[in-house]
Amino acid sequence: MDGHSRPYFSGIDQSLNFQQKEALTQGIQQVISTTPTGFESFDFKFAHRDARIYRLKTGVILLVVTDEHLDTVVYNDTVTQLKDTLESDPHSAVSTFRLLAGSTTLNRPTEAIADSSAEPSQPPPSMAPAATVEKPASGPAIATWADYLATLNTLTDATAQYLGKIVVANTWRTTRPKDAPLDMMQLDRNGHFSLSSDAQVATTGSIEQTVQAALDQWVSTFIKRCSMIIRDYQALVIEQQLTPAQRAILQVDQAMTE
Repeated sequence: MDGHSRPYFSGIDQSLNFQQKEALTQGIQQVISTTPTGFESFDFKFAHRDARIYRLKTGVILLVVTDEHLDTVVYNDTVTQLKDTLESDPHSAVSTFRLLAGSTTLNRPTEAIADSSAEPSQPPPSMAPAATVEKPASGPAIATWADYLATLNTLTDATAQYLGKIVVANTWRTTRPKDAPLDMMQLDRNGHFSLSSDAQVATTGSIEQTVQAALDQWVSTFIKRCSMIIRDYQALVIEQQLTPAQRAILQVDQAMTE
């Protein structure tokens, strides 16, 4: 709950009707308004379950309802990561949580939670120039760094029509493979990629095999995460917004058939 957008529930909404959720929200907000300034969290019982309320530094309220079979070590680590993620971008905290929860699908861009800090996204040109791709007799397409980065940014812009730029950028960050050789990649707040200034590669050069494998994993995980949020993401974004050459660069046609 951020005090601006309608509170977003994940999981618990399946057992509560609209009136119950409204009452729960109002009750939590009243309790929060009367707590001391230094308050960070407190526990209580709700519907025979343990409930915990956290007030983030940005003013966002996080409610977590758990059962009695709780691994406290895993729980504390997960909540800490979640709080850090929500606090990193307070203007889209609800949208970010909705994305992380991954339990709601969208039909159209207008159904996404509004991101007040994101700039209006412009659809990519319908006649975007095809990237220059070498296609060997067998195996995946080979592209230069310039072509690959341009294709990633096209994917970002197409997805931002549905989720907003900041949420897309957060999704790229949270799906990045751990310990992958991707130090040469840098990502800005709008989710656009470029090579870092100290990268020892040229934009006209080809991508090393180990780096390509890490990029393929990153793109695949990003697409799967977005597909959990946007219904028909493959058709609306991958098939309609990317050219055949761009899909070959990202190897998404192969991923779609797996």
